[in-house]
Amino acid sequence: MKNMVLIRLFMLSLIVLALGCGSDDSVALAENDGPTIRGFSPLEGEVGETIWITGKNFGSTSSANTVKIGSVVAPISSSSTAEIFVTVPEGTVSGAISVTVDGKTDTAGIFTVMESLTENSISLNKNTLELFTLDSETLVPTFMGTATATDIEWTSEDEAIAIVDDNGKITGMAEGSTFINAFISEEVSTNCIVTVSPSVFAVGYETIDDIRVAKIWKNGVPANLTDGTKFGVATSVFVDATNIYVSGIESNQNDLPSAKVWKNGESLYTLSDASNYGVAHSIYVFEGNIYVTGSETDENDKANATIWENGVTYATLTDGMGGSLGSGIFVNETNIYTAGYLENQQHENGTPKLWKNTVQENLTDETYHGRANAVYAVGTDVFVAGYEENDSGISIAKFWKNGEVTDLTDGLTNAEANSIFVLEEDVYVAGGYYDDMENTAQAIIWKNDSPTKLGMVGSAASSVYVYGEGVYVGGYESNGGVAKAIVWKNQIPMDLTLSEGAGESAILSVFVK
Repeated sequence: MKNMVLIRLFMLSLIVLALGCGSDDSVALAENDGPTIRGFSPLEGEVGETIWITGKNFGSTSSANTVKIGSVVAPISSSSTAEIFVTVPEGTVSGAISVTVDGKTDTAGIFTVMESLTENSISLNKNTLELFTLDSETLVPTFMGTATATDIEWTSEDEAIAIVDDNGKITGMAEGSTFINAFISEEVSTNCIVTVSPSVFAVGYETIDDIRVAKIWKNGVPANLTDGTKFGVATSVFVDATNIYVSGIESNQNDLPSAKVWKNGESLYTLSDASNYGVAHSIYVFEGNIYVTGSETDENDKANATIWENGVTYATLTDGMGGSLGSGIFVNETNIYTAGYLENQQHENGTPKLWKNTVQENLTDETYHGRANAVYAVGTDVFVAGYEENDSGISIAKFWKNGEVTDLTDGLTNAEANSIFVLEEDVYVAGGYYDDMENTAQAIIWKNDSPTKLGMVGSAASSVYVYGEGVYVGGYESNGGVAKAIVWKNQIPMDLTLSEGAGESAILSVFVK
């Protein structure tokens, strides 16, 4: 069996034509729409209150908008083309909310200015708050009158974006903005506008004092998963609700690698037997169940591709002859998909495989050596990324859709596809070229089958994740001859501190939420 050296890292500008049906069949250009207010909240409040106005066609900068409450101009704290945040200024009386852009004005309902309450009033230490997903902050209330903290009922207007507990602790859940309300009575309440930005979770390793340490970074903030006294690598990350799950490898008391799962930074499962050689390559959480794939050796010291569910062996994927490995896993309502490879009985050749539940599906005719590294399913379509050698022994990066292959490289230079993500009609693959003889590598991101280089020669791409307008790729880039962990967003390195020392490091998996 060939031993692969490559580390497995790896407005709207439409012109609108109004086609007239008049007698002269003339064509006219539609005029630009003015601002449109869809709504605002709250409907009433005191001087100093923040009002959230939503709509469309607002100015792209704050200075491009004029917002009034009645006849009084309200200062803008932040804005975009779809939302504006203003503060109720001194001297304001109740009146209609209006937004003017380029001389065009739209007017909404009445905002009622309330007099400050002198009894049983409540205020918060912040009326706007910015968080990343899974970050938390506790609001501090101040009271006048007889009310106390135990009298407050805390609610979130959109728990998909942010949640709040009985003590005012807010946790960001997903990108967006919403109100957190502190309610005592119909007459006494206040709120805070919470804006949540997505977090970037990355896992991999860093070499510290000659020992690889399994690590996770959240927005660049590191945490060790292993203690640095024994070998460890984090291979895959999945975020489910408020929990962060990581699969990986840690050497055990027998100095053998064990397949591991960590939850929120703490050891959750040791998946393999201490007397066996175990690895965990990929993790997926579906409806609260934790699925991992990798391999574990048997009594004959033969590695067998394995699926674990909630810490227990779910299935062994083998034909009983050659060794096998599970490299990627994806779970949906109906199936568990596992990508990997299977060797022949002589352990001379490994060929790419896809298992649907436990049923093996061949991706090739098994003539040439290859690997399937990752799998992604959308409805009934199943995409697999990997490589296969040609008759010259050069590995060709590929992806398969429902068994139909697309070559990503020409077979003149070794290449491998390591990760795959599908969004609507677009297929994103992370991987790269490599040269065993020259010991060089070049990270590549393919969108459909169009390649773009990431970084310089001496880089590798192991993982891709698409979120909103961002394409995030994790891997490494050579710095002074030493591999250093990196995450690219839309081909640009993110400003994240992923290496703390002089040792090598790499990102093996990225998840954005």
